[in-house]
Amino acid sequence: MVLQCFALLVFFLSRSHGHTEFIYTAKEEVKLFCRTNTWQISTKSDHIIDVNCTVECVHGEPLKLNNTLKSCSNKHSDKVGEKCPLIASSGFFRCVTALDSGFLFPFKPSPNTVTSYIVATANEEMTTKSEERSSVELTVGEEILLNCSVIFTEEYNSRDFVVYWIKTIEKNSNCVYSYEFDTHIAIKYNHHCNVQEELLSRISNQTEGQNRNIHNIRISNVTESDAGQYLCALQMHTNDKTKGMWKIINNITVSVHKDKASEIAANSADDESYGDKSSTNVESLIRLCVTLPIILGVPITVIVVYLRKKFKTSPRSQAMELQIMQQ
Repeated sequence: MVLQCFALLVFFLSRSHGHTEFIYTAKEEVKLFCRTNTWQISTKSDHIIDVNCTVECVHGEPLKLNNTLKSCSNKHSDKVGEKCPLIASSGFFRCVTALDSGFLFPFKPSPNTVTSYIVATANEEMTTKSEERSSVELTVGEEILLNCSVIFTEEYNSRDFVVYWIKTIEKNSNCVYSYEFDTHIAIKYNHHCNVQEELLSRISNQTEGQNRNIHNIRISNVTESDAGQYLCALQMHTNDKTKGMWKIINNITVSVHKDKASEIAANSADDESYGDKSSTNVESLIRLCVTLPIILGVPITVIVVYLRKKFKTSPRSQAMELQIMQQ
């Protein structure tokens, strides 16, 4: 019971700061939804919040973000829709209950965050290889090496970039590793992430030296919670809005199962427990079968003795006995 309560507490605490959705798309625009209609948006690669707005709908029409005016609200309208979709292009978006200041890191939600979105518009021209897909099946306690090698095309070779390892389960995405290369500042690891402490103790960077093109990570002593879809995603720092800034390098589906020996042992334990319960039930039935006649026999014996005495002491009963014998 204590473990169940602890698990629920962890779940609600993790949900209290919202979650992040990573949307990798070839479309120029996507629809985003926010129950509060209040948005914070970063349209550039610097993560600085450059748009704070409340989406207002007229006759239920979706509203498009105006990157030039840095606004997404119709101030001349007094009609606000219930859940008005925001038509958005590539960038970082945060649906909030109250406005925050500073930067917008989707994988580091604030207490006011309902949902964070990364709209990652695909650009196949950034690297020489297409997206690689694979799947791995593991047993609890094993380790996994996730490989990611980036080979830039000539056009993008000299630009600043960020490499993410993103773990996704359904629509919930978490960052487990990030590497930021900037020619003007030092290299930053996990600057964009909020890696859980439990995972942080089991994950390690396997890149030798400071090779900016290789981003291999190892997760040791895997648990069932490590299962999911792992994306090695590249984001280029560019102000060119005519092309996408993202590309998936590796897409790895990881499945984690319990150790078969442990399962057999657990099943054996269950069988033994069932056998013990069966034996106990049989023994209880035997005791009941033995004791029930004894318990019931006591009043029957008393009744028989009482009747016999009564028949013996009554002359009429003696006559009845004699008549029966003669018959």
